[in-house]
Amino acid sequence: MEVELKSDWQEVQVELLKNLHGYEFKDLNDEAGYVDYVAKGDDERKLLRVIVGPKHRASKAFVITVENTLDKLKDDEYDEATIMAKSFTRSSMRMIGEEDDLDMISPDQSLHSTTEVYGAIHNITASLCEKKCGGLPETEEDCKGFVDREYRCDVRRVSDDSDFHMRMGWLHLLMNDFTRLIGLLGKMDQ
Repeated sequence: MEVELKSDWQEVQVELLKNLHGYEFKDLNDEAGYVDYVAKGDDERKLLRVIVGPKHRASKAFVITVENTLDKLKDDEYDEATIMAKSFTRSSMRMIGEEDDLDMISPDQSLHSTTEVYGAIHNITASLCEKKCGGLPETEEDCKGFVDREYRCDVRRVSDDSDFHMRMGWLHLLMNDFTRLIGLLGKMDQ
């Protein structure tokens, strides 16, 4: 049972982490206010804990949130964990800063580089091309999304935009491109 997060930035960040690191839904705890995702690599397990309030809206991380996450990290033998929250108390940020295997993500702070986001954009673009056209074009000229200097496909437009944004190193615009692609993916899945 996948959980629908009601915060756009959390939804985008979770989709990005799923794409980059293979996170999958693990658990929802409405009482404690979190949604857990797990990624399993060759030799490591990672926990992503998304802090939510009522109706799965983004919520604040407190010291108790960090303590519970650290307990989960040790008890279930995760190699590292990331807490995603709307904001963090000063004490919770200090605690996270003291732990080598614990990170945080908030609307103001992301753990992603332009290269990582661009790679995720490429993966989703490939998936959208498969769904829309039945496969990836072998050359740029094979793509029917840009003909006679006119865009006929939103996927191609976002792909071209992201190429430019990557060359310029504009992470915030790459995140916008990723968000646009997630929206297109959602429309195609309906």
